[in-house]
Amino acid sequence: MTAPLPPSPRGPDCPPAAVLEALSAGEPTPDATRAHVKACATCGAQLDALTAGRDAFLRARPPERFLRQLETREAAAARAPSPWRRLFPVLAAVVPLLVLVLVLGPRLLPDDPGVTWKGEAFRVVAARAGAEPVPLAQDGVVKAGDRLRFAYESPEAGHLLVLELDGRGNASVFHPFDGASSAPLAAAQRDFLPGSVELDDAPGAEWLFAVFSPRPLQAAPLLAQLREQSGRAAPTLACDGCRVSSLRLRKAP
Repeated sequence: MTAPLPPSPRGPDCPPAAVLEALSAGEPTPDATRAHVKACATCGAQLDALTAGRDAFLRARPPERFLRQLETREAAAARAPSPWRRLFPVLAAVVPLLVLVLVLGPRLLPDDPGVTWKGEAFRVVAARAGAEPVPLAQDGVVKAGDRLRFAYESPEAGHLLVLELDGRGNASVFHPFDGASSAPLAAAQRDFLPGSVELDDAPGAEWLFAVFSPRPLQAAPLLAQLREQSGRAAPTLACDGCRVSSLRLRKAP
């Protein structure tokens, strides 16, 4: 770094300092200005000092080196992926998770009558004291006291029964709760079915069956089928013209 120039003692007829700086940089200036600087010892000395400072700067930082540095940086930038490109794999993994949280999170509340859940036809959610409601998959683990809510989606209107077979061989109607016949179901129904059921302390596997039919169904014949299959590894239901979905749950102590 060069020392700052002392204040200039130039007179009122001398050109401004900015003009001398332009002259030292080789920029075009009026002939009258050049003639004045050549005749004025003060302006001449100031121009010499500015020119010497410029030359010292160029020797320390030659333009060729600066251009090489720019070229190196540009080449490195071209090889390196942009920050957005590096972030894309992370965003690709995180966004669906965020969407899942934002879309499904509020819908898992067990007592909200307005919640909905898109997806497969038969869905079950379990709510446990002191814990968040969770969706249940095949062989999901449940405990006595868990409260279950159900959702069933069909493209056409019809009638629905949700039946249960517990580890003691007892068969029950969970929807409509303790009902004798099926409940009507609207087409494309995505809301949770009304109400919930609380699991008892029956040990072993807990089987759930959603039975959908275009016509009304009586529960008794289907319950009898389930009781006859108590103890089987994989009980089934036969129902003419019905669609039957099953879900096996594991009862934890």
